[in-house]
Amino acid sequence: MPKAGDDPNFVPSGYRIVSKLGSGQTSHVYLAEHSVFGQVALKLPRPELSVRPVLKRMFENEVAITVKLGHPNVVAAFDGYPTGEGAFLALEFCGGGTLDQHLLERGRLPLQRCYELVVQVADGLTHAHSRQVLHRDVKPANVFLTDQGQAKLGDFGTGVFMGEDSEARVGTAFYMAPEVFEGRSAGALSDIYSLGILAYEAIAGERPFVGTSYDALMVAHHTEVPRDIRRLRPDISTQVVRIVSKAMARDPQKRFTTAGEFAQALREAAGMTEEATPEAEPPPATGRSSRTGPMSEEREENGGKRRGLFGWLRKR
Repeated sequence: MPKAGDDPNFVPSGYRIVSKLGSGQTSHVYLAEHSVFGQVALKLPRPELSVRPVLKRMFENEVAITVKLGHPNVVAAFDGYPTGEGAFLALEFCGGGTLDQHLLERGRLPLQRCYELVVQVADGLTHAHSRQVLHRDVKPANVFLTDQGQAKLGDFGTGVFMGEDSEARVGTAFYMAPEVFEGRSAGALSDIYSLGILAYEAIAGERPFVGTSYDALMVAHHTEVPRDIRRLRPDISTQVVRIVSKAMARDPQKRFTTAGEFAQALREAAGMTEEATPEAEPPPATGRSSRTGPMSEEREENGGKRRGLFGWLRKR
């Protein structure tokens, strides 16, 4: 049962709150039961969204986008309503936590496991792009793991449909593409850059660029050369190093043209088959709430470990 003070003001019909999972910038997230969907992660917008139009739009975006996606490597939505007092989003509950938690708590994962996870994320991103959706905040904290260890890309609150205009610099500074720092519109190639940073971190066990402020990270993405992954993982092949480096190229035109191209290249370099990245049937719904915000509100409120996540949103 939820602790005193954790009860939401509104619960959509058919859902029973079990416990509070955490909170993000736009919503409080609860473990809930539904007679048809079973166990779900139920996102309910925070009351202050009524006076925070940017955050309100983020929640609306997440509902509108997530319910249109359906792929084994994308956190699936069971049900949702984007706006008003009855707004909510019911997602598949991913009991395995996030990739960010795994990297923080377990350190470096076995190399082949890293490849499998990165390819699964790339497959999820490929599907999103095929549906004309930009994620704009690809990072380990937005990759959710099922109890069976399958990776699913989630938290599309910062996402937009391709072609939509945006005057905001959106993303997390550790993973943000140089052109986004410069105020240019994000695109599929920006997501691929973030995917490359995620791949580097998953394989190396550390981020390629570090800094204590947004501006320091902006400089790092524009001027610094990451440590050679082979110094951290001597068992990695030169081919994989080149693939990750290409995804992380500062010049967007030097990156892979699609996330699918990146996934295929990594599969071949790692000696993986299509079966190595399980194509499980998409569940009728989607996953555990993501952590958004500068310092991971969910971990702050739950008293757990956290890593700094500078400035997911910075206006021009």
